[in-house]
Amino acid sequence: MERHRYRLMEIEHRKQWEQFKSEVKGKLTREQYKLLCELHSVYYKHKYHEPCSCNPKRLVQWINEIDKIYDKN
Repeated sequence: MERHRYRLMEIEHRKQWEQFKSEVKGKLTREQYKLLCELHSVYYKHKYHEPCSCNPKRLVQWINEIDKIYDKN
C-alpha cells in the first residue's frame, strides 16, 4: 500500500501510537485493539473494521503498516 507513504500522521495520533508501541508486549488489550483498528481505517482509508483476533497475522500487518506512516513523519 505504498500510495499512503507520504500521508502525515496527526499529532494526537502520533502520541497515541507512541503509547501503544511502548505498552504492547504481547496480547493486545481491548483498548489497544480498537486504537489499532481506528488508526488503520483513518490512514489506509477504509471503513472501520475489527479483524478476527484469532489470526494475529492481520493485526501484525496493520501494526507494521501504521509504523511505516509513523516513521515517515
